Amino acid sequence: MFTKILLPVDLSNDHPSQKALDAAIFQARASNASLHLLAVIPGFSMPMVSTYMPRDLMSKAHSEVKTRLRAFAEKYIPDEIDCTLAVTEGTAYKRILKEIEREGVDLVIMANHDSRKIDHFFLGSVTSKVAEHCKTNLLIIKD
Repeated sequence: MFTKILLPVDLSNDHPSQKALDAAIFQARASNASLHLLAVIPGFSMPMVSTYMPRDLMSKAHSEVKTRLRAFAEKYIPDEIDCTLAVTEGTAYKRILKEIEREGVDLVIMANHDSRKIDHFFLGSVTSKVAEHCKTNLLIIKD
């Protein structure tokens, strides 16, 4: 049914969404699909911000996040599932949407964390922005 599943991973959260992780593993097994894990580093590339950052900060951050994502995959993803990793930098929902296109993803699985309604009203959540703009199948898991 699906060939490539995207699971965005928030490594800043000490407790990943077990429900979204379980759903991604289940769907990957059921469809014999590959699983693509994505971590997004908040963007520092704006000229106003980047002038205050050491030049090698982003490459160090990218390397550390890639190491943490690899450890996440080793800990949680069963060996029989073909799993690829990606780390990117920028606005989370925009990077997720770009990764969907770049990788030819046909199912995205995301957790919808409970948040205060006022925060959601003003800022929106990454999940809701992806849902609004996503052109492929999206499974939102209530956390």
